Amino acid sequence: MITAILKFDISNTFAQWEQAFYIHQPIARAAGLYELYHGHDPGNDKRVVVVVNCLSEEHMQKFIEASGEAMASSGHILESTVTEIYVN
Repeated sequence: MITAILKFDISNTFAQWEQAFYIHQPIARAAGLYELYHGHDPGNDKRVVVVVNCLSEEHMQKFIEASGEAMASSGHILESTVTEIYVN
């Protein structure tokens, strides 16, 4: 099991992005990605962080590749994503 911290920019408001994020949570959970936290930079609501637990980095990458279109339509600027991986 890994914990991943994803930091990225969005093109819309945080509230709009968050609504799409919640809609797609059942799909993420079914794929084995479990959100622990999401929020935005206090000084920039277009800079977002999401913390998830999942089986492996490869597992998470497969989900992101399969869900990229939905993620982009949520306002997530995919090319801005920086990912940090932690293991226990």
